Amino acid sequence: YKILLININDGKLIKSIESNTGFNSNIKVSNKKFFIIDFENTIRCFSTEDGSELWNFRSENPFIKSKKKLSLIIKGELVFFINSIGDLTSLNINNGSLYWQTPTQSNLIYQDAFTLENSDLVFLNDSIYFSNNKNELFSVDARTGIIDWKQNVNSSLTPVIVEDLVFTISNEGFLFVIDKEKGNIIRIINMLKNIKNKKNKIKPVGFIIAKNKIYLSLNNGRLIKADLSMGNIENIFKLSGSKLSKPNIFSDQMYLIKHNSIIKTN
Repeated sequence: YKILLININDGKLIKSIESNTGFNSNIKVSNKKFFIIDFENTIRCFSTEDGSELWNFRSENPFIKSKKKLSLIIKGELVFFINSIGDLTSLNINNGSLYWQTPTQSNLIYQDAFTLENSDLVFLNDSIYFSNNKNELFSVDARTGIIDWKQNVNSSLTPVIVEDLVFTISNEGFLFVIDKEKGNIIRIINMLKNIKNKKNKIKPVGFIIAKNKIYLSLNNGRLIKADLSMGNIENIFKLSGSKLSKPNIFSDQMYLIKHNSIIKTN
């Protein structure tokens, strides 16, 4: 398991960073540092100049590898990350000192840690939003680590915040519209109502919101386009015979990844 630090100007290798356990998160870069979490629930901070490790912080490790990549975000002088057993942690990005840590699961999760799948973290207005496949959607105060509210939503997809609303789609394909401040459910819409889903094998993969529309990719190669205000399904596009990635938008174009190619749509 390696991270290769390469000079962007000439392509020369600066350093190869190895890990016996492997790395299990996205990489975040800030102030000549980059951050990553390994399979032992340890977040590590490296220098982008020479690849040296500046500090690390070891959180609780159940010795069971997570099925899903872990998420971390950086805001100002703080880095927030969630580990494989659902502990949300806030650290100083300069020295790794602990500000706060909030467990979101009981000790029973140790027996079932392999099945826990948290969504990516979303930061907005001093709050952190995320959900999991244990029927929990959280809003956490980023300053204190106190849970502001928790709602019953079974989703490992990343929530999207638009103005005063939180949008998320459950693993069963239901769109939830939730009040951002109090956590009250405003509306629930079945996004798979026009799709034959024998034995519940069709699952959401990811979604985005753009121009008052919601686009949802599925594991059967379909892309659903729906009106955001009422959730009415406008189109179902067959883009692949296999699983699609989460949709992404760049320069007013939508891109999705399938098994061996990239799909661009207008």
